[in-house]
Amino acid sequence: MSTFAVFGMTLDVAKTEARKKTAGTRKNAKAPGGVEPIPEAEWLELVTKRTEKIMGGGTVRQLSPLFEAPQYAEQFIELARKTLRCRDMQIRAKAVLVDAKGKPIINPKTKAPKVGFAEWPPKQESQAA
Repeated sequence: MSTFAVFGMTLDVAKTEARKKTAGTRKNAKAPGGVEPIPEAEWLELVTKRTEKIMGGGTVRQLSPLFEAPQYAEQFIELARKTLRCRDMQIRAKAVLVDAKGKPIINPKTKAPKVGFAEWPPKQESQAA
């Protein structure tokens, strides 16, 4: 069962996200329909600004496919750091999500524990208890 993945942000992922979220039109009351297209050079400048904002932010995305063992995820991180501009690279593992008290979070609809990605390696405090 594949349970490990690399999360973080790379310039390519940030640029793709910025392209999706940057509008290609703007409101203009004088234009037909009240909307005019943004010139490509200006749009690319807006995309660049949004890309830098994303790279400076704190959100992360899953960058890798799922791996069988954490050492494969570590190799992925090493390769990404050598070849790409990236930040906040970390390994996460699929696990049962727990609340602040360490109890599993239960889905009210299915009554099953919620499964998601958690830090890897787990914190030392939870291992000692």
